[in-house]
Amino acid sequence: MSVSRPVKLHKAMKYRVDSKKLSDDTKVFLMQCFGCARKVYNLYVNLLYDQLEEAGYENGDLPDNLSFCEVKEFKKDYKYLKDVDSLALANAKINFENALNKYKNEYDHISYTKRAKRRANSGSEPLSFRGLKGMPKFHSKAHGDFSYTTNCQYPSSTNKLKQPTIRLRGNMLHLPKLKKDKDIPLIMHRPFPCSAVIGNVTISMDNDGEIYAAIKYSYHTDMNVDIREAVINGDATIIDKLNILGLDYSQEHLYVDNEGRTANYPHYYRKSEKKLGRMQRQLSHMVKGSSNYQKKLKEIQKLSKHIANQRRDYLHKVSRSLADEYDAIAVEDIDLRAMGGALSLGKNLHDCGFGTLREMLSYKLEEKGSCLIMVD
Repeated sequence: MSVSRPVKLHKAMKYRVDSKKLSDDTKVFLMQCFGCARKVYNLYVNLLYDQLEEAGYENGDLPDNLSFCEVKEFKKDYKYLKDVDSLALANAKINFENALNKYKNEYDHISYTKRAKRRANSGSEPLSFRGLKGMPKFHSKAHGDFSYTTNCQYPSSTNKLKQPTIRLRGNMLHLPKLKKDKDIPLIMHRPFPCSAVIGNVTISMDNDGEIYAAIKYSYHTDMNVDIREAVINGDATIIDKLNILGLDYSQEHLYVDNEGRTANYPHYYRKSEKKLGRMQRQLSHMVKGSSNYQKKLKEIQKLSKHIANQRRDYLHKVSRSLADEYDAIAVEDIDLRAMGGALSLGKNLHDCGFGTLREMLSYKLEEKGSCLIMVD
């Protein structure tokens, strides 16, 4: 007999900010936070590069004597960093440390990016550690790096807070260092759980100027996890009774299941590829930075965003349907990054979004007490 147990879940909800109701002061504050978080990240990257050049590093394992100062040291030289949320700057440092650790643990330290090789062959820039795969790079305003993360602090014996620093009242989101009357209005397409404990919030802005708030939270709920434990432990007595589906990646259909049924993915990018290519050719003939150039660039960004939204909407619907119908789902653990680099496979693979489908299935199955099975 299955018994429900108390389980702590971690989730995130992303809402679009109602720009029409957003005050000018709040817009300025958010742009300052974006810029300062980007500045701190780039300062740490610059510190890394300076130390690597001083040590004569070219490739291979990083030197052991790398050291980085605290964020407060930067505030002495850049006074404007004091005007924004301090946790946004602290998270920028954490992001840099994560990028550096990822380079240490997940890359071979000798392979160079295609861009670095191309520039070296043309003679414009010799190969150096800056072109190594995975090496932390400078964040660019021109490339649309507009985001920052802040954490929620709660009243405790170690601080004098009277209420959490991040609060959601109705559709109004309050963030640290924002005045009460300058809260951020959200478009609540889905209600936020009343019993949820907010962990952090990431504010971001896309190329169209739309601002989003991703709220990460945790909550307790009663859940039957017998299926999940049976799959993890390989309990055949329970697994044999489950309704399990197997999915195999398909270039043409997104996937083919173990019963021979296909997803019949619409290939949204392929449908808009001709129009997108024509617009990009028109852009290439315009003077960079001119009004016509900026206008055409926004049209391209709008179409690209539309294609991405079509893909995510389809994948959400498919993953929800599969997660609701089956007790557990098995998918092949193929290396999508390696396949994406192949000329004959890359474009179609990115159009399908099979990796995104796996991620969606994973957390949606976890919500019902099951899990996604990765098969070699």
